[in-house]
Amino acid sequence: MQYANLLSMFGRHIETERLAAKLAPASRRVHGPDHTITIDTNELLNKCKKRCIVVLPENKLFHALRYESGGTVCVANGPIMYPRNKNNERTYKFENHLVMPAISCPVICNGLVSASHLNGELGEVRNIQEKNEHGIRCVVCFEKKGAKSALVKPENLRIAFELPDEVV
Repeated sequence: MQYANLLSMFGRHIETERLAAKLAPASRRVHGPDHTITIDTNELLNKCKKRCIVVLPENKLFHALRYESGGTVCVANGPIMYPRNKNNERTYKFENHLVMPAISCPVICNGLVSASHLNGELGEVRNIQEKNEHGIRCVVCFEKKGAKSALVKPENLRIAFELPDEVV
């Protein structure tokens, strides 16, 4: 759990989610469902499974739930405000061109032309480069060993709601 928490702290959310998914059932078997470690592991896993997005142009934070209409519309709850008041949050549908994955969100590249070898690759958003001469870009670090990070337009990213099996 300490290693998983460190991974999370350093923005390695794909690795954290995969590790917590292995730890949760093992902790339940060894410690039981009401043990502190089991509860903490389940909380970390639930936190990792949340997919946050920023809705443009207002830059409001939402929890993405799923895609609809063949992947052209993102369904999300929010906006998320701090301090948190879930009673004020509602479910909305946003066209993909208004959706930007938040930092740490697992994504899959889609529709890239000049870097087509990255299409279908799993990565996570590590940073956002604000409007420069090329517009907003997400810095995506890929899970594939040896793959370099890339600047990707938000419209070329799809949220990975479920992580694919780990490539060994």
